Amino acid sequence: MPSPAPARRLSLRRRDLLIGGLAGLAVVAAGAEAAKSLWDATGTGHPLPDHPATGPVHLQIVAHPDDCLYFINPRVGRAMNAGAGICTVVLTAGEADGRNSRDPVAAPDWASYAAARNTGLRRAYAYLATGDAESPWERYCARLDSGQNVEVCVLAARPEIHVVFCSLWTNLGRLTGQYTRLLSLWEGDLDASAVLPPAGSPLDGGGAVDRGTVAASLLELLDHYRPAAVNTLDPDPDQVVGPGLGAEQRGYSDHIDHTAAALFAWEALRDWGHAPVIESWRGYYNRRWPGNLGAADRDFKGRALNVYSWADGAECEAPAGCGDRVVLGPGVGDAYGAATHPRYGDAVAAARLDGRPVPVTVRGMRLHARREQTWTDLGGPDLLPALAAAGPRVFAIAPEHTPDPDAHARDLHCLDLSTGEWENLGNPGGEGEAARRIGVPTAIASGANVLVAVRSPTRGLAARTRSGSDWSEWTQLEGRMVDASPSAWARPDGGLGLVAATPAGLAEWRWHGDRWTTRDLRLPHVGGAPGYVPASAVAAAALPDGRTVIASRGAGSADVVVHLETAATWTAAVLRLEGGIYPPTIATGPDNTVAVAADNHLGTAAVALIRADDLESPAPDRPEFHWSHGDVVLSRRPALAFDAEGGLALWTVGVDGEPYTAASAPGEAPPAAWGPALRTGD
Repeated sequence: MPSPAPARRLSLRRRDLLIGGLAGLAVVAAGAEAAKSLWDATGTGHPLPDHPATGPVHLQIVAHPDDCLYFINPRVGRAMNAGAGICTVVLTAGEADGRNSRDPVAAPDWASYAAARNTGLRRAYAYLATGDAESPWERYCARLDSGQNVEVCVLAARPEIHVVFCSLWTNLGRLTGQYTRLLSLWEGDLDASAVLPPAGSPLDGGGAVDRGTVAASLLELLDHYRPAAVNTLDPDPDQVVGPGLGAEQRGYSDHIDHTAAALFAWEALRDWGHAPVIESWRGYYNRRWPGNLGAADRDFKGRALNVYSWADGAECEAPAGCGDRVVLGPGVGDAYGAATHPRYGDAVAAARLDGRPVPVTVRGMRLHARREQTWTDLGGPDLLPALAAAGPRVFAIAPEHTPDPDAHARDLHCLDLSTGEWENLGNPGGEGEAARRIGVPTAIASGANVLVAVRSPTRGLAARTRSGSDWSEWTQLEGRMVDASPSAWARPDGGLGLVAATPAGLAEWRWHGDRWTTRDLRLPHVGGAPGYVPASAVAAAALPDGRTVIASRGAGSADVVVHLETAATWTAAVLRLEGGIYPPTIATGPDNTVAVAADNHLGTAAVALIRADDLESPAPDRPEFHWSHGDVVLSRRPALAFDAEGGLALWTVGVDGEPYTAASAPGEAPPAAWGPALRTGD
């Protein structure tokens, strides 16, 4: 996205800093004086400390010290609880206006506020990992081969928990008058970014860091920690609808540093090429969607945020404070903390070849399929981790994350598993800014008819259809603006359609071969009143008898609500579920059985089998629905499919980055035991 940087190229050299912001930088120097002896002691810095190989590593690349707590947790905490190592890389110092309070007349102290935020993150991680926020850390100034110095923090009680602070100035332009955001460094309008050593840090604060050094440092950290999963922020945030909120960047519903950090991360991940799992997480847009976390996850996430914001009442002797007091508390988990939305998530899908399900997955940025008891790289372009499958065809988006805002590409590609041929279906927005606004794909096939759709750059839906051998052009569908990715379904009579969440509820689109129609779906709440609003994306499928069934998370809870279309109306049934962050997935079997899969508060799979007729029963007479809870912590939304005999198969990716599967025979209860689906090669 274009930054509001001036057209001229900015040069940020040490002399520029001293002349352009001398008075302000004197304040910074005074605030960091306490750390001088530590800098002298470290000299050129230590090498990166080894990471104990106790389990898989989850590495986060974020902009600010609280980003992982707001936007990625409870994923981070669940990975810790599952025994994974953690390394979170924080690119900027997050110094804001230098005031660790909401007092507008307080004197700024940028180094001290940065230190308080870093302390808050260490305390929150210590709390998540050990239950004790005061569990001590070992801190080093590490000299990377890239030439950049970083602060590395190792939790003594759990040495597999690391934090790396790069401490680039967030906005030195407050002092110099120049535009110095991280996005300008990414786009090339800024030559280099200065480092702000937090007060009391062992970090050597000399020099500035250019774009190439940031890229090289991220590659070096990836190669050092060799993570099984990497979490980033959202490289393509949604547009703002309505007035901007807080620090949202112009036109986009997220902080400008979040976007830049994500773009740097994706560039490094593509160059490195070894991370099995990559996921991005939505930022400020969480305020604009309904909350999708249940009480257990809101409490889990909120307690860590309260520790970060020093709202836990802990004693503190640090002059800068022991947390970020700008974050309102206590109860800060009730702000952004009510939602955690993955940007992609659907990196596992079930295609069909010769009538049987074929699992496919994006490993890193490469498409793999399970064939003959092994997983095979299917070639094609590098892909985002979001798949849709329709018969033997698999659809995914190939990205180009470029420094030039006009050169971004997010083209939809199709692979036909029956022929091995790839086809580029383009993007309804073309290239540049509009290309970045599309959502993840959904697709369905019925006979010779195929439908693929994405959320369009205008926040509606755009679709391409195929009858026989030719694809239509992209068609912008009339109707509601959608909040999340659509879901496609096919009726037994060959009819195809789409369902998507909207700000007011749900809407449906149907393709009639030569035209589209749309309608709002006024689905009922469980109690019967109309006006149901889902918390995130919905999943839809058609039963063999032609009825449509829709599954979604209920707003403000983790419960899954299943809606069934009847002759004249819709019924609603709730499947109580404690926790989870992914939208549910759904499949229908040959005997009008509905399978629903989601994740729970432990991060494992929850699967339910429901007879469609039971969904039609009046609520007082309806049987109670039960979940079967799995034994593998997930890092991907589960995919599921019925075979022709009615057996159920499921696939996902575990916290270790490897694919897992579970299955049950026709008539059996949903599976609880998951096993490896055979390891893929690098």
